[in-house]
Amino acid sequence: MQVKVTDAEGRVQRFPMERDEAGNWSARVKGGWKDVVGKSYVYEVVDSEGVTSDRPDPYAREMMGEQRGLSRMYLDAKTGKEVNRYAGDSVELMRFDVDDEEDAHSAYLVLKDASGRQLSRDELVARLGTIDATLVDKLHDGKFNDLWSKNVEADGRIRMTNAGGAWLALVNDPKKLAGLQYEFQVYDKDAKGNLRLRDDGNRDGKLSASERLKSPNNDPWSNTITEASGVTFRGAVITDPASHAWKHDSAPREKDPSKWVVYQLHVGSFLGEAKNADRSTLEDLTARLDYFKKLGVNTLELLPVNEVEGNRNWGYLGVNSLAVESSFGFEDANGKWVSGTEALKRFIDEAHARGMNVISDVVYNHVHGDYNAMWGLGGPDNPFFNWSKEPGKFEQRDTPWGAVPAYSNPKVKQFFVDHAVAQVEELHFDGLRFDFTEPIKGVGGKDGWELLREINRQVHFFNPDVWTVAEQFDYDPGITKPAQKDGTGGGFDAQWYTEFQHRLVNDSSNPGLIQAAARGLKTDMDAFMSMLTSPRGLDGWKKALTIISNHDEVGNAQRTMNTAEGDKPTEFPEQWSRSAARFAAGMGMAGPGIPMFFQGDEFGAQNDFRWGNPSTWDSDWSWESLGKDWNWDKVTFNDARKASYERLFALPPEARAKDGEYRGLSGEDRKVFESLAAMPAEQRTEAMLDITRRQSFRFYQDAIALRHSSPAFRADAEVNRVYTHNEDSVMAFTRKAGGEEYLVVGSLNRENLEGYTMPLPPGNWKEVLNSDAAVYGGDNFGNFGAKLSGGNTKVNIPAAGYVVFKKE
Repeated sequence: MQVKVTDAEGRVQRFPMERDEAGNWSARVKGGWKDVVGKSYVYEVVDSEGVTSDRPDPYAREMMGEQRGLSRMYLDAKTGKEVNRYAGDSVELMRFDVDDEEDAHSAYLVLKDASGRQLSRDELVARLGTIDATLVDKLHDGKFNDLWSKNVEADGRIRMTNAGGAWLALVNDPKKLAGLQYEFQVYDKDAKGNLRLRDDGNRDGKLSASERLKSPNNDPWSNTITEASGVTFRGAVITDPASHAWKHDSAPREKDPSKWVVYQLHVGSFLGEAKNADRSTLEDLTARLDYFKKLGVNTLELLPVNEVEGNRNWGYLGVNSLAVESSFGFEDANGKWVSGTEALKRFIDEAHARGMNVISDVVYNHVHGDYNAMWGLGGPDNPFFNWSKEPGKFEQRDTPWGAVPAYSNPKVKQFFVDHAVAQVEELHFDGLRFDFTEPIKGVGGKDGWELLREINRQVHFFNPDVWTVAEQFDYDPGITKPAQKDGTGGGFDAQWYTEFQHRLVNDSSNPGLIQAAARGLKTDMDAFMSMLTSPRGLDGWKKALTIISNHDEVGNAQRTMNTAEGDKPTEFPEQWSRSAARFAAGMGMAGPGIPMFFQGDEFGAQNDFRWGNPSTWDSDWSWESLGKDWNWDKVTFNDARKASYERLFALPPEARAKDGEYRGLSGEDRKVFESLAAMPAEQRTEAMLDITRRQSFRFYQDAIALRHSSPAFRADAEVNRVYTHNEDSVMAFTRKAGGEEYLVVGSLNRENLEGYTMPLPPGNWKEVLNSDAAVYGGDNFGNFGAKLSGGNTKVNIPAAGYVVFKKE
């Protein structure tokens, strides 16, 4: 073995590696670390059959990444809709994009031959051919077509299309691109109206090789397209592990998980626009930390940030898990490109400064990828995946998502232990979420079980405050027991409890409450209450991450809002559905366990977030920019008001001024109406939908604030059944701790229940929250802050809503 080190200009150095008695290879370059920092490297390996290959380092913290601006896209050959790479009958395209350059005047893609000569339109047509361009029309719903053949000029330059701040071009048949060079040319217009090529330092109207390498829009390593371009993350990068000086480790943040409210998010899509043409980065996420503070959450759980193949991925098909996904990198204010663990460290440090905990999602149950650095390491022996204990034999164990690493091999086991410790020690994560642990201890048997126990021992030894949660199906209370010498106890702090979401919202085999109510089916309030008081498979509610929504439930099933709409979700959910979505969140915030929800649910997002289909990942943040001069506390908007506005829009101004409903609008509501009326008709519906999203966000703020306000809402606070009625779709329970007690009364009935008689616990109960309040988009049907007495009492319960009372 040798270490092959390459700089950006392609100059290569090789350092021989030596093998010790234990079979470990290493190389030392005395006093040479500073000379190689920033350069790329691979291991040049001669395997047991004499075959030489380049291998990226599985322990690397930063990879070169996919070539900048290149990725793959797959379209259904009939519908033109984006599909995942494993879908049949699809058309593969190379996606070229210049990300986050909304202020540029124009951008071009230039393709060159191996000598660097720009290819003309005729040469490109001869080489690439074309495809049915209507497929791309369908992809973009007829709004634009960024297929290269529709935008190529005579000299071969391809005009790129601006979508959401990113510049795009699609090219068919990626294999035909192999061997060509690519270059992005981004133009600004100066004060005199002249076009200026960005990064053209000498102003000669073109990018030299050195100018291209320094351009943040072009790849800093190589612009030569290969058959693996857009997929492989290439070699590793030598980094300075001390480059980040931690500033905010001691910043105050909530250490008690029973007081957490967790927000799950995906870095690359959190702020994505134009069907994820414009991706978000760790820099974008850092700039939004105050948003989470405003919302009220105190813990962020990131989908896996490990390096993956391609630059648009959920992260669960990781291949170099110690390295951080290169597409999350960014150019900082000083013009430095920041990527790998450095980018992640900056984000975590700033999150800590805002009082936020950050949880890492780690994947140890399988390894996947066409360019998986571990596969075949050492040749046919394939030790990372060989479970056989007999010399000369190979035994592979699989999951539907990839091969299970051979945890029985001490060095393989140590790799994953090292990874977990690195998440805590190097990156300063506050906790770890373990993806599907059953294959680890099921397919992996005793060796997998011992791996989980060892990881928990190690990370908790390093930092006793670190919190670990296992996605375990079926649930196993033993996994959260302390690890004992007799082999029992997994050592986890909590289980990922999707049962809560299944019973409350959506389940494929046994409809959840909202799923049933939206479809006119009987709601099993008894079953939900039984789960609250006697949760299946848990060792207590403190050891449960209560799932209101998550990436799987959204991506593989439905958004809560879409479930609440029934069999046929619409673009503008009706009021009952919006109320039911608030009900789901409210039950999670008022219920036991540690609540968690997925990005966008706080404002009623409706996108599907399908795996392998980035065009479904945009949540739509347009609601944030609406009504910045409105007093939202005084805005009234619900279905009745929407219908009124739509009628008034159609009236001539003279007739409108005399209309009774118009004249009856409050000053603030008239301001809202006039703002909407001034918009083009096609924008009004979207703006009114944005009003409901703003109302949903306000509800989440208040529901979270109520949870934070009292120990009675801690994860492990007492929960007791008060009442259930399946036919009326009504339930009530109490939460109690620290001398405080709250009563939660909810209904998924289609109608408001006025004066509904039910037995309340002894005492006086004052209403402190109503999910149907006007400020949330409801009808303000409730008890108006009244005090109710215990015993058989009449309670006003809003349709698809809930009310909370505090005992006085």
